[in-house]
Amino acid sequence: MAKQNKNKTNESTPNWQELYIQFVLEHNKRPQSAYEFCKFSSLSEETFYETYGTIDALESDIWLYFFTETKSQIQADEQYQAYSVREKLLAFDYTWLENLRSYRSFITLVLSSHSSPMWQKKASFAKFKEEFTNYAQELLSEAQETGEVKNRNVINNAYPKVLWGQTLYLLNFWIKDSSSNFEQTDAAVEKTVNLFFDMAGHSFIDSFVDFAKFSFQSFKF
Repeated sequence: MAKQNKNKTNESTPNWQELYIQFVLEHNKRPQSAYEFCKFSSLSEETFYETYGTIDALESDIWLYFFTETKSQIQADEQYQAYSVREKLLAFDYTWLENLRSYRSFITLVLSSHSSPMWQKKASFAKFKEEFTNYAQELLSEAQETGEVKNRNVINNAYPKVLWGQTLYLLNFWIKDSSSNFEQTDAAVEKTVNLFFDMAGHSFIDSFVDFAKFSFQSFKF
């Protein structure tokens, strides 16, 4: 997401994502309308609607960007290909949350500006959810081949949804985490990933109890 000064933006090729982030950071909220956002950006609404139909659609592209950049980054690492599927998911979660740090103020503001809970932000998370679900399905198919995940027929269809829910849980945890260097979030990543693979694999009770204790002691949502 290349940064661009709004005063030097060419109206024919505006960097909507950077302008949107700039608006949120300067106003401490999401824009209430495309008109408000375009007035700030010194661009016409007509130009905005050539690319996006709604503010949510623009926001959806930003969340998609966070995902695709992380996926490209980890897959470019030669060691990633040799990882187990459990390690690949850990690598994604750690890297994704690390990358989000550069946008923490924006993310905190934009999520708090929504009236609905995080898991109900269907429009803003639409593209991210679709691409993450595809990625999760790739990992799960590989995990079934390696035996890390049992083939349980109908239940298999629920696994991508579980991993998506885990992703939202980690995002929410990270937003509320006040520990030094987000150490609690790192612990949450490890415990949630281990819980999933123990649940989807051969054992589950010990990981579930450990995770429940950790969540209770760390935060009350």
